[in-house]
Amino acid sequence: MSKYKDTIYALSTPTGRSAIAVIRISGDQSLKTLKKISSIKAIIPNKTKLTLLKFEKHIIDQVLVVFFKKPHSFTGEEMVEINCHGSTAIITKISQILEFLGIRLAEPGEFSRRSLMNDKLDLLQTEGLADLINSETEKQRSMAISGLSGKLSKFVNEINMKLRLMLANTEALIDFSDEDLPKNILIKILEQNKNIIKIIKKEISSSEISKPIREGFLVSLIGKPNTGKSSFINYISKKEVSIVTNIPGTTTDTVTSTIDISGYKFTFIDTAGLRKHKNKIEEIGIKKTKDIILRSNLNLVFLEKNEMSKYVEIKDKFFIRSKLDKKRVINIEKNILNISSVTGEGVKLLLKKIKRKLIKKQKNEPILSRERHLNIMKMVLFELKSIKTKDSLDIIAFKVREALRISLEINQKFDIEDVLDIIFKDFCIGK
Repeated sequence: MSKYKDTIYALSTPTGRSAIAVIRISGDQSLKTLKKISSIKAIIPNKTKLTLLKFEKHIIDQVLVVFFKKPHSFTGEEMVEINCHGSTAIITKISQILEFLGIRLAEPGEFSRRSLMNDKLDLLQTEGLADLINSETEKQRSMAISGLSGKLSKFVNEINMKLRLMLANTEALIDFSDEDLPKNILIKILEQNKNIIKIIKKEISSSEISKPIREGFLVSLIGKPNTGKSSFINYISKKEVSIVTNIPGTTTDTVTSTIDISGYKFTFIDTAGLRKHKNKIEEIGIKKTKDIILRSNLNLVFLEKNEMSKYVEIKDKFFIRSKLDKKRVINIEKNILNISSVTGEGVKLLLKKIKRKLIKKQKNEPILSRERHLNIMKMVLFELKSIKTKDSLDIIAFKVREALRISLEINQKFDIEDVLDIIFKDFCIGK
């Protein structure tokens, strides 16, 4: 029997003590299993029912259960959801009983994988679901909902329909060249190609601008020791994530903090700074700092005095002078932002400037949300752009057919086990 045909179970709520926990069962044995561990003889689909869970005459818990009859369930199979009390002992006991009855623990994302296999979701909606589960900011949530609701599927289907029409016109011209065909059909084919290229280029451009929505921005804090880097990261994190003392060099490794700014994910990295190292540990920390500077979208350079000339080679930077609460600024210095991580003065303005520097405005929500989607559409674009007016009809047909084949891969769920394994490894066990 295929492992995707047997009956599975999983805890779908977080582990640990809670008021309520949800255990899901999916597969042909779902309802039979429920009847074995309760007094239920008949149950109405989609209706909650209060019952006692029992096994070998011992009461386990009082629970609410819901039965979903196939194909009207998330997985497309018969499903049972058990809402039990969220104690570790109850969850463990129910799990042990289910396994004793031959119900297998689900793999990560297996419920969603079965939903895909049973045509309850397509591949793009499944990826959208994964992104929704893993979303950390409002923008990530919004983009994931776009994929889950089918906007990406609609876009891809429209492209595929246009490619099929273009291919049909080309093959008609090849097969019926001696027949009475509409005039200027070749011009029409080339015009169709231009229009498809324009649509794909526009979406690729929009999605590449929006790549940081998914991945977030990396902002590094660099400078000499004891210049206020750690105090700043603690202030914006609203908790102590980095050690702060008046002893130089207390940060010997990177410390990260992720915050949400206007729905975008920003990861700030408090580095070991740039200085001459005194020992092997400091040397490693400073090497990491140099690597992070190269990867960062923006570098915040914290100054001690007027050592700006030492950071000439660093691109994409803001100069910061901290400790404004200790020393008032009499003369406003150009290109230097003054802040206090004690009072918060100047921090709001700094975050606003960071946002303005990194976030590019766009009118529409991006559709191509993943690198996989972008890469496939770029390959489609490459094939279409390679079509030239001087090409023979056979060559044009071949290139359009190839573009369509590549485009179909974006939502093809079969024969891509490696892709599916990558997608579902990001899911929780109970999803």
